[in-house]
Amino acid sequence: MYLKDDSKLSYSEKHITYKIKSGDTLQNVARELNIEPRLLRAYHNIHCNLPDLIEADFPYQLDYLILAPEKVALTDEEREKKRAKVVFNDSPLCLSLNYARVDTTYGVLYTIENGDKTHTIKQKINVKWKAKSDNDFYFFEITRIGKIYINDTEADTMAEDIAEKASAALYPLIVVVDATGKWVDINNFEQVKKRWTTTKKEIQKYYKGAFIEKYFSIYDKTLENSDNLYLSLSKDWFLCALFNGIHVQYPPTLIIQKETGFPFITKEENISYQVDQTLDDYLDVDNFIIVAIKGNLNDERSKTDFDNALNIKVNEYTEERPIGTYRAKYFLNPNNYFPESVFVSCDLALDVTQKYTISISNLNDTKEQVIATRQKIFIDESKPQKKWWQF
Repeated sequence: MYLKDDSKLSYSEKHITYKIKSGDTLQNVARELNIEPRLLRAYHNIHCNLPDLIEADFPYQLDYLILAPEKVALTDEEREKKRAKVVFNDSPLCLSLNYARVDTTYGVLYTIENGDKTHTIKQKINVKWKAKSDNDFYFFEITRIGKIYINDTEADTMAEDIAEKASAALYPLIVVVDATGKWVDINNFEQVKKRWTTTKKEIQKYYKGAFIEKYFSIYDKTLENSDNLYLSLSKDWFLCALFNGIHVQYPPTLIIQKETGFPFITKEENISYQVDQTLDDYLDVDNFIIVAIKGNLNDERSKTDFDNALNIKVNEYTEERPIGTYRAKYFLNPNNYFPESVFVSCDLALDVTQKYTISISNLNDTKEQVIATRQKIFIDESKPQKKWWQF
């Protein structure tokens, strides 16, 4: 292990690192370094390049594991004294998006565990503040950057290539976020629809046949109107994780009990969980604001209902409801209250256990940030209207 400070060096040379040897696994390296595997993975994933994100184990091309700098051991009393109180700028115990003038690129890792099978998707996504309306709606531009990696490999089948080209027509996507931090609408639908028309013609130059036409019909239906597109994107894991209703006024207990949903199949209702959402009014040792969410499955569907939706073979119908857990943790920038990193995990205890995990990490170089101006910025392209899904 070594440490160098030359700013011109690669990230593996600017950090304390561990050189990966042949035969090394996350578990045996963790034992060797006497660090919990989840802590090794979490710190590395925050600071590494996107292809080097660690999932269940090291990716095959990984040369260096990035390690957290050693910290002087403090007593519990010293640690408590060292932690600073969160500063709330609008009102006590209120997290607001008023200061989220962000332009952040995230590395995003999706992990789907289906029994003993694990699949991963990696991508980069940029989130940029656009504006705030006079009725407390916020506008963020979402842009996908570069290729999507499926199980550490670029899209290489015809179906994957078509899906990647088609989904690229959605971006840049401008989403509308309400005062609680939940995304509720799409602001640039007409632009998206126009891009899809152009993209469709480009795909047709290279691919033809019944499969293509069926795929196009699905996209055409989705883009018939903004409501259809919104309903489709309501299953987007990244949007649901990042804009998850954490920017609210917290009670003196710092705990909000609520129901939250997690998308698992496009044509099915989200999995429903009853959770406690907790704000820590002290910064953690890395000076992040922490919002933790945890709870249990609270869904009317039976094991068989879920099995059928997931195309899992059912030998005998049962009314028994599965158990499941939901865990999420948000590390927020103390200056703008926007996520620096997010970890969301939920599971379903079926005969074939299902687990879904999202890891979102800021890839930008960290730097000191100043509280943004409170001046409002207005946007008029399409003000959000009251819709049937807004009560």
